[in-house]
Amino acid sequence: MGTKPIICMVVYMPDETETKRFIYPTQGVCPPEIHFKLHKGNLEEIRFVGGGCPGNAQLVARLLEGKPLAEALQYLVGIDCRSGTSCPDQLATAVTAAKNGNLTPAESFRVHADASSRCRIGLISAIEGNSAIFQKLMQHMQASEIDACYCLGNLTGDSARNKDLIQNIRKHDIIAVQGQSDWRYAHGQETKSMPSLDQKDRDWLLRLPQVLSFKMKHKKGVVFFGDYIQRLPDYSDFEPFALEMNMVCGLTNFMQDETVFPALEAMIPQFRADIIIFSQLKRWGHWHIAGKDFISLGPASDATGLSWGQLEVDDEKIDFKIMQAETKGG
Repeated sequence: MGTKPIICMVVYMPDETETKRFIYPTQGVCPPEIHFKLHKGNLEEIRFVGGGCPGNAQLVARLLEGKPLAEALQYLVGIDCRSGTSCPDQLATAVTAAKNGNLTPAESFRVHADASSRCRIGLISAIEGNSAIFQKLMQHMQASEIDACYCLGNLTGDSARNKDLIQNIRKHDIIAVQGQSDWRYAHGQETKSMPSLDQKDRDWLLRLPQVLSFKMKHKKGVVFFGDYIQRLPDYSDFEPFALEMNMVCGLTNFMQDETVFPALEAMIPQFRADIIIFSQLKRWGHWHIAGKDFISLGPASDATGLSWGQLEVDDEKIDFKIMQAETKGG
């Protein structure tokens, strides 16, 4: 008589010690988002982002830091400010949703999709707080009849005009991507040489995407600054476009190591994007490998003058040009 097979059932149980980060879109209050983390049943790193009273928001965050969820909810529920809710009440709603599994944890980095299909795109990199350079580049790009401008970090830098630059970018409705210095400002970790920014501007930088996806006819593209994204505390290799970033930043050292191009080519069939644009090295470069275009952006200003990149699709072929907005001494 044969023995019966033993059937084993493996039930996945989530790790309660795992730290999860959440972004909650609010309703009826000034700040459009609330960011927080849950760790071991405790509430951590609360931040009301994008509006409201920063003083009160910081007080709430400090008082609740590390508190168990049940204890925190006792303080938050039912506080009314306007429209039948308040910032604490919205935090209570967010925490309850996260606790009950009704709020999906945030992705490890923000991806923004430009929904429009573009024909000619202007690309700016490394403005580093120089509002005057940004204005000149914008004038030159408008004369070239671009239909979109993508501004890659670092938007901010060791500049007293960071605030002016942020205002100008918002005024022109530019699609901006967060760079490393922008991330530092957003999290209050800027270097001592970088001038202070108020909370409103820090919140604006915090809400910027780290990654931008776009379309040009049948081509799909992705834009990011550089490898600081891979060092974010929650970075995951399973996020959209993580493979492209890993290959560009890690494997090829921003396309500087051509000895690994065969390995890159082997991974390319798994890419989501056909055009991969990055800017950390502040060098201009264009590589076409296995049907994909890799583009490195140089700085907005260098010894030769002011420059920006023009990207367009002509007969399904990618055409990339370095445009001189102003030559040295010109």
